[in-house]
Amino acid sequence: MTRGTARERGAEPASGEAAAADAFEAQSRLIHDQAETIAHYRKMYDRSSALARIGVWECDLATEALIWTDGVYDLFDLPRGSPLVRSKIVEMYEAGSRREMERLRAAAIRDGTGFALDVHIRTAGGEPRWLRLTVDVEQEDGRPVRIFGTKQDITEQKAAEEKVRALQAELIQASRRSAMGAMASTLAHELNQPLAAIGNFVAGARRMLERPEPDRLMLERGLASIEQCAQRAANIIRSLRAMSGDEARRERLGVNGLIREAVSLAVAGSGDGAAVRYELADDAAVSVDPVQIQQVFIALVKNAAEAVRPLARREIVISSSLTEEVVVIRVEDNGPGLPPYAPKALFDSRASSKPDGMGIGLPVSRTIVEAHGGKIAASNRAAGGARFDVTLPLAAIDDDGH
Repeated sequence: MTRGTARERGAEPASGEAAAADAFEAQSRLIHDQAETIAHYRKMYDRSSALARIGVWECDLATEALIWTDGVYDLFDLPRGSPLVRSKIVEMYEAGSRREMERLRAAAIRDGTGFALDVHIRTAGGEPRWLRLTVDVEQEDGRPVRIFGTKQDITEQKAAEEKVRALQAELIQASRRSAMGAMASTLAHELNQPLAAIGNFVAGARRMLERPEPDRLMLERGLASIEQCAQRAANIIRSLRAMSGDEARRERLGVNGLIREAVSLAVAGSGDGAAVRYELADDAAVSVDPVQIQQVFIALVKNAAEAVRPLARREIVISSSLTEEVVVIRVEDNGPGLPPYAPKALFDSRASSKPDGMGIGLPVSRTIVEAHGGKIAASNRAAGGARFDVTLPLAAIDDDGH
C-alpha cells in the first residue's frame, strides 16, 4: 500500500512536466499562428498600400524624429529605411504647399485637431508629385507628443481634374462666344438709343450756339447728357469685347458693382421693361473672373425678365447677404415659377436651352460658379415666382488687412 503510494507520488512530476510541455507547445502554436496572421495582414497591408499609393508616417514632437512605412519612402523616391531628417524632407515641398502645411501643422499641435491638405512636392528623383496629407495629433496627459497620419499619391487624380477644368473652360468659352453673338444682335437697338440721343443733343447744341446769347447752363446740361450717353454706349461695347476674350482671369472686385453692371446689361438687352429692385448688403470683395461671373447673372436676370414678360406688373428683385466666409446673391421674380421637374433638372447638361437667349445656359452657369468654389440653387417662392441663389466665397484678407 505504501509502495503504491510512493509510485503514485513518483509519477506526479512526470505528469506535471507533460502538462507543462503540452501547454508550452500549445502556446508556441498560438504564437506561431498569430505571427502568421500578423504576417498575412502585413502582406495584405503592403499590397493594398502599394495599390493605393499610400503610406503611414509619424513624427515625435520632442525630437522631430520621423518614422515612415515603405510606402512613404516610395512616394518621395527615397531608399527604404534611409535616415530621415525633417528639415530636409520639408524642403522637398513646393513653397506654397510648405507654408500652408506648416501653418496647419502648428495650429493642429496647438489645438489638438487634425487636418487634411493636398501638397505639391518634388521627389528625390526630381519628379513633381501631388500628395494628399492627413494629420492627427496624439496627446498624453493633455499634452501633444506626436503627430501621425497618411500620405497618398494623388498625382493622377490632379491630372484628371486639370483635364476636366480644361474641358469646362472650353465649354464656357464656346457658350461665351455663342452668347456674345446673340447679345450683339439683341443689343444693337440699345446702342442706337444713346447714339441717337447724342445726335439730338449735338443738333440742339448747334442751334443754341446760333443764338445771339447762347444759354450756357443748357449747353452744359446737354454736354453732360452727351457724355452719359457716350459712356453708356462704351460700356455696352466693352462688355461685348470682354466676352470675346479667351482667357479666364481672376480679379479682386466688389461684388455689388459686378451685380449692378451685369443686371444693367441684361435688362437693357432684354427690352422687357421689367423693374429691378436692389436689396444689396454692404459691398464685399470676391476673387473672380468678372466676365464669367457676370455671364451667370446676365443669364439669371435674362431668364427672370422672360418669365415676367407676360405680366402687367413685372418685378425682379436682386438681393444679397453676407457671412464671414461667403456672399449669397439672390435673383427673384414674380413670374409663374419653376416647372415641376425643377430645380435640380434645370442644371442638368441635358436640359434644353433657348437658342435665342443672350446669356449662357444654367448648366454652364453652374460650372462657372462651382469653378469659383461656389454653388447655385433654384427654388420657388412661397408668394409665387422663381428664386436663384448664387453663393460665392469671399476673397481672402491679404497681409495689409484688405
